[in-house]
Amino acid sequence: MCEAKAYIVNDKGEEELLLEAVSSVKKEGNKIFLKNIFAEEKEIEGEIKEISLTKNKIILKRKG
Repeated sequence: MCEAKAYIVNDKGEEELLLEAVSSVKKEGNKIFLKNIFAEEKEIEGEIKEISLTKNKIILKRKG
């Protein structure tokens, strides 16, 4: 399987783990919806900073 880990950049510029085993990422307007293989879901208002397919890593940044 090729699930990714999603991280959010905090105010100090550090990456904090947001969700593991992410299988779906959907962006609608300013919101990003993440879902993993365990049916857990996260929703944040922000932007995608980086997606690394080789590292299975998604980095998000909150708006504001």
